[in-house]
Amino acid sequence: MGDVRRHSHIPLTLTLAKMQEEDFTTIPFPEDADIVYVLRFKRPGESKTIPLYVGESGRGTRRIGEYVSAHFAAATDFKVGVAVRTLRTAGCEVFVSYQSSINRRADEAALISRYTSEGHTLLNGEPSYDYKSAEKAAEQARIEQFVSKLLKCS
Repeated sequence: MGDVRRHSHIPLTLTLAKMQEEDFTTIPFPEDADIVYVLRFKRPGESKTIPLYVGESGRGTRRIGEYVSAHFAAATDFKVGVAVRTLRTAGCEVFVSYQSSINRRADEAALISRYTSEGHTLLNGEPSYDYKSAEKAAEQARIEQFVSKLLKCS
């Protein structure tokens, strides 16, 4: 086992000394790998959250990490990742709510239907792309424009 400090410019003892339990985000441990989830955002100074994207996964909350990576070759990961980054740049907070699901695809469809019938515009409705022929900058600009319109309208 090597020296873990070699990957950081901050000495390990200093890093550990600054870590406080209250600085960590606590989430309930998933009961099941099959989940349905909603990404929501909140504008600065507001308490109301607004749905952004509804998804489902058979791999539990690990799915969210793929949005953080936002690889262009995975269109949904890229779209969600760009949208989240754009919202954060605008000062918004972004949250994930999830629950176990016995029929995750049906639950996802029901939530999408519910939110759209309530007048919400979801990222789910934005068209996908073929990463082999699409231009990354153009797709990124399209999602940033979607978020800009969403912030003006909701």
